[in-house]
Amino acid sequence: MDKTAIQQSALNLIKKPITRRIALGLLGLFILFGLIGYFALPGLLKSKAETLLTEKLKRPTTIERIDVSPYAMAVTVHQLKMLEPDGKTTFASFDEMKLNLSLQSLFRFAPVVEEFRLKKPYLHLVRTGKNRYSIDDILTELAKQPPSDGTPRFSVYNIQIEDGLVEFDDQPEKTVHKIADLKLGIPFISSLPSKVDVFVEPMLSASINGSPFQFKGKAHPFGESRDAVVDLDLDRVALARYLEYLPFEPQFKLPEGTLDVHLSATFRQPKGEGQTLQLKGDISLKNLRVTEPDGKPMLRLPELVVTLDDLQPLSGKLDIAKVTLHHPELNIVKARDGALNLMRLAPPASEKTAAGKSLPASQPPALQIALHEFAIKGGMMKYDDQQPAQPMSAGVEKFDLAIKKIAFDLQKREITVAEVHSDSAALHLIHGKRSSLAAKGSSAKPVKEKNAPEFTLGIGKIVLANWISQLEDHNLKKPAITRIAPLSLSADGISNKAGIQGKIDVRASVNKGGALAISGSVGLAPLQANLTLDLKEVDIMAAQPYFTDQVNLLLASANVSAKGALKISQTASGALNGSFNGNAALGQVTTVDKLSANDFARWKNLSFSGVNLQLEPFSLAVDEVALNDFFARVIVSRQGRINLQDIVLGEDGQTKSLTEAPEKGDGKEAQAAKPAAAPAPAKKMPPIKIRKLTMQGGKVRFSDYYIRPNYNANLVGLGGVITGLSSAANTAANVDLRGQVNSAPLTINGKVNPLKGDLFLDLKAAVKGMELAPLSAYSGKYVGYGIEKGKLSFDVAYKLENRQLSAENRLVLDQLTFGDKVESKQALNLPVHLAVALLRDRNGVIDLNLPIGGSLDDPQFSMGGIIVKVIVNLITKAVTAPFALLGSIFGGGEDLSWLNFDPGSASIAAATESKLASLSKAMLDRPALKLEITGRADAENDKAGLARASIGRKVRALKLKDMVAKGHPVPPEGVTVGKDEYPALLKRVYGDEKFKKPRNLIGLAKDLPVAEMEKLMAENAQVTEADLTSLGNRRAQAVKEWLLAKGVPAERMFLLASKPSTSADKQGPSRVDFSLR
Repeated sequence: MDKTAIQQSALNLIKKPITRRIALGLLGLFILFGLIGYFALPGLLKSKAETLLTEKLKRPTTIERIDVSPYAMAVTVHQLKMLEPDGKTTFASFDEMKLNLSLQSLFRFAPVVEEFRLKKPYLHLVRTGKNRYSIDDILTELAKQPPSDGTPRFSVYNIQIEDGLVEFDDQPEKTVHKIADLKLGIPFISSLPSKVDVFVEPMLSASINGSPFQFKGKAHPFGESRDAVVDLDLDRVALARYLEYLPFEPQFKLPEGTLDVHLSATFRQPKGEGQTLQLKGDISLKNLRVTEPDGKPMLRLPELVVTLDDLQPLSGKLDIAKVTLHHPELNIVKARDGALNLMRLAPPASEKTAAGKSLPASQPPALQIALHEFAIKGGMMKYDDQQPAQPMSAGVEKFDLAIKKIAFDLQKREITVAEVHSDSAALHLIHGKRSSLAAKGSSAKPVKEKNAPEFTLGIGKIVLANWISQLEDHNLKKPAITRIAPLSLSADGISNKAGIQGKIDVRASVNKGGALAISGSVGLAPLQANLTLDLKEVDIMAAQPYFTDQVNLLLASANVSAKGALKISQTASGALNGSFNGNAALGQVTTVDKLSANDFARWKNLSFSGVNLQLEPFSLAVDEVALNDFFARVIVSRQGRINLQDIVLGEDGQTKSLTEAPEKGDGKEAQAAKPAAAPAPAKKMPPIKIRKLTMQGGKVRFSDYYIRPNYNANLVGLGGVITGLSSAANTAANVDLRGQVNSAPLTINGKVNPLKGDLFLDLKAAVKGMELAPLSAYSGKYVGYGIEKGKLSFDVAYKLENRQLSAENRLVLDQLTFGDKVESKQALNLPVHLAVALLRDRNGVIDLNLPIGGSLDDPQFSMGGIIVKVIVNLITKAVTAPFALLGSIFGGGEDLSWLNFDPGSASIAAATESKLASLSKAMLDRPALKLEITGRADAENDKAGLARASIGRKVRALKLKDMVAKGHPVPPEGVTVGKDEYPALLKRVYGDEKFKKPRNLIGLAKDLPVAEMEKLMAENAQVTEADLTSLGNRRAQAVKEWLLAKGVPAERMFLLASKPSTSADKQGPSRVDFSLR
């Protein structure tokens, strides 16, 4: 069909009567609609609106008039005024409100507004108390309304508000806030697609309490992505004025601080896709100051600038370009109950959502937060822990920090940081004094949220440089201070993710010249570190305050060094374990007496090389320990106490000198030690092994003030080697030490194992030629005589095994010469000079062997006591039983004190010459001894002997007479009678005797056998006391002559008057007694 035909058909339709009637009907309806709209509807709407608003809002409402343009579908409301419930104060009002509907509303069955304009709106709000407002009744009624099903269908375009005013009357604070000159432009708000001519640009501007606020933008509602760009500018908003309007009671104060906002918001809704909102711009806080309720500072922030790069809150993507804090000052306080003051910034727990309840909401998208750079410039932070058990304060000043590329993945609970960099910081850490109340309570422990997986943190690189740190411990009378400066640290790949190992490198100077270097790998989950440690001459004087109150010495200097591999690990139970392999040293150590400031102990270097230390289970192996150039001061006090026992303060807490004797003593002798308690069973020692211990250049200065005058000795050149120290069973170390005692050589060698549970030693020590004159004080105290001269050499051997001690002590005293007598209560009351004469040989040497022994478990066992006892017993024996002593040396035993003779004889029997031989050796080897000889005879035992002896003399005399008569020569050795001639000579002698003889029958003397003749002659012999005395003297003379023949000088032998024997004598009655002087 062509165009002409169509036009003709339309013309024919119009000409039809029915068409004209329909047209006229529609026209009438149109005119009626206009009449109702213009004349009837405004009044009806005004009445209904006033009534409805008054009833619903409980506030009297009046409207001057309402204009309706039915054909334009526009409604204009003039001069609306709503009063407060009291009917006096204006609650809300406006001069004019225009609403223009679109024809699309008829087809979409939903309101589509082409324009909404509101002129001079006014709103009056009142805050009457804490969280109480004048509109609480309205909000309560709104909260009672049931939620609508689904999203309402509407579209509103070209929204305009002009010259608005909002007054907020804060009655508790007695202030009024004003939002004046309010202008608002919104291109559209829509929940359904519509095509309406938009002529309003997005904008919002106002003056908030005098501070300008501007929000503007551009919209493209009909583009493919329906973009809207809005700029928000907010300058110098005083935050302090709005603190009271928080929905909770703040536990802090905000004296000052302003907010500046310069944001650009872009809203997009591409066709068929979800909405997006993108924010860019800057948010800054200036001169922010936050305090605690009592005014104590919490936070001072001159400036905080947040630069947003791509913030998309609807999609959960927050991309922040930079956060910069300029000169922040943060004060963190942990109260006595463990609460942090920063928690005051959060709402109280009672005002949070009740536990176990959640508000219905759709699952938000997982947040992904990226912060490209976080910077602190010139920051300062203070931390104060006020808990009594462990008070501590810390501060960081001049703190610069830059953290780059921080990413938060809340779904994976991961935080990653590309780099942390700090060029300077001054850290000050103070450990305060513990309170006496600490033991009465416990610190609050943080409550760990259950079932909340921990975040993992990964840092790509950390660089700290030029840090200064000072650590102070004030939990002491004198604070311990450690300074670490400068400190630098670099680390790569640090993470608390399980199994991740990072690298770390720390360099620092410690305490005036010491150097610390640590490098290696570190893992945090679990804790594990494989480090290389290099510690060089770090001064440890800072540690002195920890022990100075418990000792009588001062540490004048000391440093520690260590180099090696350090390993630290954490077990499954959380316990720490570790090991060290390398070298260590304690050098330049000097300790002095607190009172006199004199040197007590010092050494140049104590080094440990080849150290292998394991903490759990504990074990220690050292290849070599070397002690060089060491010195020690050793003193025995007037009370007999060694100064080494006084290094630690006694129970009285009084400071004592370690290097000097007290100026005034009480003069009391040291009390006998109380019996020691039985020792505890030896504990098993952990594995300890020291392959070699060397000492060199040692000096010991010894003084004994226990005796008077005092004794001093110097041990110099001490050195040597100990090899094979070990705590293992059945092992012993070899000892080889050398030195000098007062210029006398000292040697110690043997085996020892001090690391065993039961001490084992097998040692030999020797001193050669030590001068005895310096020991004169000891001699005067214990012997009663000083020493003029002499030298001492000794060889001792000690063996201790299974707590049983056996010792051999050989003492050699050369040219010992005593001086004048010294009065001493402890001196021996014995003839010491005689003892020396007995002990000293012809060369002036006293050679003694003193074996001792005992059990260490014996409470009365004392090494020194045993030695003194042995020496005292030796001297006592020398004086009281000198011949027993000589007999033990030269043979003969106790029998050396006498010599037996045949009854009636003065001749020395061959069997007894061995005894005289031993005596002659002793006399020759002890030239200071003098021998006294006393002859003895017994009236009973020697009478028969003398009679028999007289028979022999008479027989020999008769033979001598016959030889002279015959002219025979007499031999020089004397006359001897042979057996064959003895009977005849005896018979002649018998015949000359005058006693009554046995006779025969004719009266002549009988011929008797030899034995009977000897018997009768002996029975009738006359022995007098003079004969016995003469016999004793002859016996003594015979002994003297025998000894003279052996070389004993006559001037050292003295004959004493002969004495009769008694029945009480244990020795034989016919003898010679010896005594020494």
